Amino acid sequence: MKFTPSSVCAALLSVSATSVFAANTKYESMDYGRFLSTSVNNTEGKDTIRGSGKGCATDKGIAIQLGQKDAGTVVFDTDLLRMSGGWTQGFLKLAGVAFDGKHGPNPQPPETAQIIFQTNRTPGWSKGDDFEDPRKVPTGPGASSMAFGPLPKTWAKYKGLYLNGDDVVLSYSVAGADVLERPALEKVQESALITRTFNISGKASHAANLLAAEAPGESPVEFSEDGRVAMVQIDPKTPDARLFVAALQAPGTAKLSAVGQKVVLKLPAFTGGESFKVVYFRGTSADLPKLVEALKALKAPENLAALTQGGAPHWPETVTTQGVLGQATPASPYVVDTITPPSENPYKSWIRFGGLDFFKDGRIAASTWSGDVWIATGVDATLEKVTWKRYATGLFQALGLKIVDEQIYVLGRDQITRLKDLNGDGEADLYENFNNDVQVTPGFHEFAFDLQTDPAGNFFFSKGGPVNPGGRGWGPLSEHNGCILKVSKDGENLEVYATGVRAPNGLGMGPKGELTVGDNQGTWVPVDYIHEVKKGEFVSVPDLAHKDPAPTERPKHLCWIPYDWDNSCGSHVWNTSKQWGPLQGQMLYLSYGTSSLFNVIQERIDGVSQGALVRFPLQFESGIQRARFSPIDGQLYVAGIKGWQTNGAKDACLQRVRYTGQSVCMQNAFHVTDKGIHIGFTSAVDPQTAGDVENYSLQISGYRWTSAYGSAEYKVSDPETKGRDDLTIKSVQVSADKKSVFLEVADLKPVDQFRIKMNIKSAEGQPVPAELAGTINGIAPDSKPGITYTSLQ
Repeated sequence: MKFTPSSVCAALLSVSATSVFAANTKYESMDYGRFLSTSVNNTEGKDTIRGSGKGCATDKGIAIQLGQKDAGTVVFDTDLLRMSGGWTQGFLKLAGVAFDGKHGPNPQPPETAQIIFQTNRTPGWSKGDDFEDPRKVPTGPGASSMAFGPLPKTWAKYKGLYLNGDDVVLSYSVAGADVLERPALEKVQESALITRTFNISGKASHAANLLAAEAPGESPVEFSEDGRVAMVQIDPKTPDARLFVAALQAPGTAKLSAVGQKVVLKLPAFTGGESFKVVYFRGTSADLPKLVEALKALKAPENLAALTQGGAPHWPETVTTQGVLGQATPASPYVVDTITPPSENPYKSWIRFGGLDFFKDGRIAASTWSGDVWIATGVDATLEKVTWKRYATGLFQALGLKIVDEQIYVLGRDQITRLKDLNGDGEADLYENFNNDVQVTPGFHEFAFDLQTDPAGNFFFSKGGPVNPGGRGWGPLSEHNGCILKVSKDGENLEVYATGVRAPNGLGMGPKGELTVGDNQGTWVPVDYIHEVKKGEFVSVPDLAHKDPAPTERPKHLCWIPYDWDNSCGSHVWNTSKQWGPLQGQMLYLSYGTSSLFNVIQERIDGVSQGALVRFPLQFESGIQRARFSPIDGQLYVAGIKGWQTNGAKDACLQRVRYTGQSVCMQNAFHVTDKGIHIGFTSAVDPQTAGDVENYSLQISGYRWTSAYGSAEYKVSDPETKGRDDLTIKSVQVSADKKSVFLEVADLKPVDQFRIKMNIKSAEGQPVPAELAGTINGIAPDSKPGITYTSLQ
């Protein structure tokens, strides 16, 4: 059936500029900017897996606000280069772990939304006439039955987006031709229309057709005689509800047609220079006269290049905070200073830090779980006036950040984004896709954590498993769930570096490329651990090993961490600073769960690494999970949040661990032999307290590596009995320089966990940290007293 008018009709409901949110919680009242990157459920609240990919459900979505606040929204799928859906009267109904804390849901169109169009989970551009998804479906135990990740680059590739005023301009390629696309909400008299403006540059290698909309169920699709307008029945409950799709100034022989239930704009192969619009309108068949007039009055397709140079700033108001210096005493070699976050800000941005790094001049860039990046200046010795500037918004749970060559790289669940300020106004104008090869499922728990670079400039991050609500078992797996991932220095290639991690909130990268990872207690993770990562290896969780059959042998970790010390891990940072006391060259471990900082002591025996931890006697305001050393003052800066299980008191913290210059007496080395354990200290100990065997105790225990959630401690002497074994320390020897002690212990064997308690003082009479806990993987023949610190290298 055909109809005559060659334009779409009008009669959209009037657009309300009033917010749909009650604004009674932090996540509801926050201004997220012009867009928000997130997984999106469809109008029935179903994600791509549970909803079979129907409707606007999207794994990697960018929800773009159109017009004034809550006037309209479209969702763009950066994997499939499809416009997933569009509606008026609302932005998103925000739900999920990063918003209301719920385990399971993702944001979706709000109840107030007037849905204009939707598309199902298929490529947004065809290859020739082919819309079949070319991506490989994962294989192996637990694998999803659907594919994830971006289309092949020769088919189409997302490049990023430009932000200019109220406009968001998408940049991608199709068949080698470059595409700029701007979605908008245009009002013509009484009519409101969602439009998509396209500018093409470069020549395409083959023809590609645009997926414009999807007709639900068996709804009929009708076309005008010239093929430039389609009319679709879109709501069975409202028989006369119609979606009109129009193509304006489309090149050459372009016309709209039906491919199954798809409304497709068939286009000739691009030669470069094409500009056209696709227009969406919801009304009734009686609105055809209004449609004709509305299309006549629409603006011609604009030159979008003018919007790619940067526009006026969106966040001109800065926030000034005053920090608090920690109070040092003669017994305080390290104190904690507080850089007050911009928690009270004009944009009601919910500050929960997920990443930080330094520019060369000492400015700090910090990302947030809610998707922002803020830049702090004035971080000096006094902290009297720290100025915060909002630099970027709308990122997908930004839990990692790294500055390379003064460019900010941010890790989201969807990609590594390189942020660029094109016009020097202090705000990002280009959100460039540095690499988005990572596969994302709609599972709530598969966070992407941390962002580190090795000495060669390659990037590393970790990706959790899709834990089911409640913490046990998994959702359908992609190829990247539970993996440590490496991205090449140029961003062109992503590879799986290691597998088998559950919730790895933190990596460490040493100065010689020593890569370490931690994990959170749970399925196949008895307690938290630190693991030295080698390429291609399996780390801990057989279900996430991506191997068939699954591994059955438990790997050796650098060390296990007692549950009461750390129940939720953070990052690791190596001390490369000459200004941070005597611990240069050692690794520090952050506990998110207990808001604690540890020194990690390492040694290698016959090629096998092992480690132990000692806690700094410091307190932090939130669950610390990221850390960097400042290039200016050489001090340690830590950032954290209260996002899931932690004893942290505040939503966010940014704190400086400052060396005061006082003497440090702290464990900094250990060496396990067949005669006992050597322990080294950063300075001399008091020979009287250190030489008294009654001031020491030693316990050992093991853990069960099973699919159960975590493990109790079990006796090594009786693995069926919970608890610890007490070992006898026969004697203690203090070295001549008083910087090490030797604990004589008979019949030492490899164990998961040892804990040494000591009640000793430094030579200056100050307390020494009272406990050392670690793992024994290897035992060396005893040669001579005294120890030399040995790094992982």
